[in-house]
Amino acid sequence: MSDRVLRLGLAGLGAGARNILSGVTSHKGFRVAAGADVREQATQRFAEEFGAKPFPSLEAMCDSSDIDAVWIVTPNQHHARHAVYAADHGKHVVVSKPMAVTLDECKAMIAAAAANGVQLVAGHTQSMLPGARGLAELARSGKYGRVGMVQSWNFTPWVYRPRMPEELDERTGGGVVFRQAPHHIDIVRLIGGGMVRSVRAMTLKMDPERPVSGAFTAYLEFEDGTPATIVYNGYGHFDADELNSGERNSRRASQAAPVLSRSASREQQAELKESIRYGSAATAGRTAPDQGLAPFGYTLVSCELADLRQSNEGVVVYGEGGKVEEIALAKGEHRGWAELDELYQAVTTGKPVTHDGRWGLATQEVAVAILESARTRQEVRMQHQVPVPA
Repeated sequence: MSDRVLRLGLAGLGAGARNILSGVTSHKGFRVAAGADVREQATQRFAEEFGAKPFPSLEAMCDSSDIDAVWIVTPNQHHARHAVYAADHGKHVVVSKPMAVTLDECKAMIAAAAANGVQLVAGHTQSMLPGARGLAELARSGKYGRVGMVQSWNFTPWVYRPRMPEELDERTGGGVVFRQAPHHIDIVRLIGGGMVRSVRAMTLKMDPERPVSGAFTAYLEFEDGTPATIVYNGYGHFDADELNSGERNSRRASQAAPVLSRSASREQQAELKESIRYGSAATAGRTAPDQGLAPFGYTLVSCELADLRQSNEGVVVYGEGGKVEEIALAKGEHRGWAELDELYQAVTTGKPVTHDGRWGLATQEVAVAILESARTRQEVRMQHQVPVPA
């Protein structure tokens, strides 16, 4: 690693920022130099804990000369505008999922980064964590023959965790298709080679008090004919962790946001949402605890010679006669570290970013297609896919 240290600013000091702070503070190539949020108590606490300069907005932060790069963790509907503004002011950009709400917004972000000669990383998906990366590398290694099909499922009470109104409005990037599907899509694209040919899907809205798509089932076909299914149920009473360990992952459950009753008022939701944001009185620690190798739901890869699945310890391999072995994986980096490492290598060595704007656009194209296919009851062909780099 180069001796160069990049000055990083975080835009949006909410629950998402807490999730990545462990990775942000552990990467030796970055120094947390600034934080921006509309909540003064959050920026002041951030300044005290990190010695960072506080700003009331992303624009004010990017207008300054105090940062080299910005991680955008603001509400989804602001991602594109904030990324373009940062790029126009010469700042490298990491943006949390979803990259943006519309494909045109994604394209504008890519164009702004290119025009200003800065790097753009589309990050914060589970595909960047060691467990998912290890599963994909083993599946695509050829050791078990070619990949035949991929299934990825997750069941959680996402809909009944504290949500602000924009989180339950698809026009502003709300609902599980925008907020959770990018994890599934990135994992499956990484395993399948990246090039999705078409999508057929259905979504579900099962609570009139929360009128947003809270569940979906999607069938993806890759250009080489490999089929994949992704299923997410945000109304889940069943916990998908049971598929990995036979019981609930107590570590993950203890760290998850509280679950509300169906009758909870908007005021109760807002109060609980505030309690899990960075800077609130309830968040005594500045970072959210890391979940190690805990998988995002349950992903099963069928290869010619074996079936593979991610586990809480690594990757389980099933061959003739059942379970053959469990390949342990190192816990590796904290959440957020991989995104910053891609950015750091690109800035200091010129190594191309893997999860760049084009990768993010391709993932968002699949997410948008899930909603379009559900609306039209038709298969949707892809136009913006890119392969996994060799």
